[in-house]
Amino acid sequence: MSTRSSARNLFPPLDNLELTIRRRSRADPTLLNDFEMATEGNSDPPVPDLRTMEKLCQPSLNGRGGPIALIVIQATNFGLKNDMIQQVHNSYQFHGLPGDDANKHLDKFLHVTQSIKVNGVTDDALRLYLFSHSLTHHATAWFDRLLRNSINTFEQMAKMFLGKYFPPSMVTKLRNKITNFRQHPDESLFEAWERYKLSIDRCPNHNMLPVTQIDTFYNGLTLRHRDTINVAAGVTFMKRHPEECYDLIKNMTAHHNDWDTSNQQSESSSSITSSSDLEILVLKAEMAEINKNLMKVLQVNQQVKAVTPNCETC
Repeated sequence: MSTRSSARNLFPPLDNLELTIRRRSRADPTLLNDFEMATEGNSDPPVPDLRTMEKLCQPSLNGRGGPIALIVIQATNFGLKNDMIQQVHNSYQFHGLPGDDANKHLDKFLHVTQSIKVNGVTDDALRLYLFSHSLTHHATAWFDRLLRNSINTFEQMAKMFLGKYFPPSMVTKLRNKITNFRQHPDESLFEAWERYKLSIDRCPNHNMLPVTQIDTFYNGLTLRHRDTINVAAGVTFMKRHPEECYDLIKNMTAHHNDWDTSNQQSESSSSITSSSDLEILVLKAEMAEINKNLMKVLQVNQQVKAVTPNCETC
C-alpha cells in the first residue's frame, strides 16, 4: 500500500503564502489581521533593560515638583523676597488640626496679601506662590501630596483647601449647631451670645437670614433670660423689629458684668433675678432708647434749619 506517498500529496505546497491568505481573507477578514499581527510580531525584539539594581533604585527627577503650575508673568527676575514670606508666615499659620478654622485662615491670608504688590505680577499669582508659606505641620504635608502642576489659580487653590479642611459634612454639622442652639444652665447671657456668634462666624455659608438668627438665639435661651430680655424690651421681645432686637441683645451683653450673676449660680438656685439687677437693666435699656430717639430729633431739627430760609425783616 502506498499510504505514505498519498498522504504527502493531500496538501500540495504553497508557492506564495501571503497571496493565499489575502485571497482567503476576502471570505474571512480576520485571517488577514491575524497574519499581519503575526508578521509584525516577528520584528526586532525589544532591547532589554541592562541597568543594574543600583541604578534602578536611585531616585529620579521625573515627576518631581510642587502642585503649583508654572505661571507666565511679565516681571523679569521675579522671586519671593524674604520679607514677603515672613509677613505671611508671621501673620497666621494653619496647622490642619481638627479645631483650626479654614475660613478664618483664608480671610486672614487675603487681608495680609492685600499689601504685597510686585510690578508685573498679578495678585492671583502672588497669592498662589505665597499660600504654601501660610501652612505648617499637617497642612504642609497635605499640600506636598497634591498632584504636580495641578493648580493654576488661587481660586482653585482655595477650593481644594476648603474641600479638605471645610468639607460639606462640616458645613452640615456647624449649621445644625446653629439651628439647635441651647443656652447652658450655668451660662451667662454674654457667654451664650458670644458662643452663638462664633458658631455663625465659623460657618459663612449657613444661609440663615438675620431674623432667623435672632429668633433661633432668643428661643434657645433659658426661660429666665428670655424674661429678662422681655423686661428690657419694655414689651414682648418678639414684637420688636429685627434691628431693634439685635441692638437690644448687643447692648445687654455689652454690659453683662454689671448685672449677670449666672456664672456663680445654677439654673435651679437662681431662677429669679434680683430686683436691683433688673432695675439696672431696665434703666440701661431705657437710656439707650432715649438717646436713640434724641438723636433722631436732633437730626430732624438740623434738617429743618438747613431748609428754612432766613427772614431779614423779622
